[in-house]
Amino acid sequence: MSANKPSGTRNVGMAMAQRDEADRLASSPAGKRKPGKPKITEEMRANAKANPNSWLYVIDEAFDPDGPVPSWAVVGAYPVNGTGEIVEDFHPNDRYRPSPKALGFPEPRNELEQLLQLVRTNHRPAADLPRVFLDSTLFVYALSPVQRTVIGFHNTDGQVLVPAYTAKALVPREWPHARAVLGRDMVPLLAGHPVTINPHDRLTAIVGSEHLDKALSDERR
Repeated sequence: MSANKPSGTRNVGMAMAQRDEADRLASSPAGKRKPGKPKITEEMRANAKANPNSWLYVIDEAFDPDGPVPSWAVVGAYPVNGTGEIVEDFHPNDRYRPSPKALGFPEPRNELEQLLQLVRTNHRPAADLPRVFLDSTLFVYALSPVQRTVIGFHNTDGQVLVPAYTAKALVPREWPHARAVLGRDMVPLLAGHPVTINPHDRLTAIVGSEHLDKALSDERR
């Protein structure tokens, strides 16, 4: 079995366990937080002045208001009266899904981090994770720089999870070593255990090895 379960790693295992259940799905409702009433800018006032007796729609900042905008990217709307003045009676859009940018998420360092943000905010399905995982460089626990297996840790339910980080800066300082490995090269070493991506970070996800196996098989078709 390639996914070893070492002893003497209590602190790392406990830290992982604290996040496991709370962040089990990347599409957690935590990504659905709605911002408050948008601030009215001079540009918005000018737009309203040119369009009396209408509605001024506020678009999520990640979208180009002059391009195609899905209904769930509309934050809401202000009514505009007959003289082109904005009435400060904001009507929020119940279907609005804030983008990672609107929620203040940090700039992603790579494609996998970007996808984790989009999954968390319900802009992309979690089913997209395995394919992107395969071509991502991840950092895994190692007892020595020459180690070529992967190591897993027990969570509170006794399940073994293999931690993998999207950036070396996220690796716990107590780890003896962290080696970079391509996602697809990890898959044969998992021995059926799931991978937990960025288990100590705000944006995390657990990906079952069966889904990674399927992503590899789909590539060969």
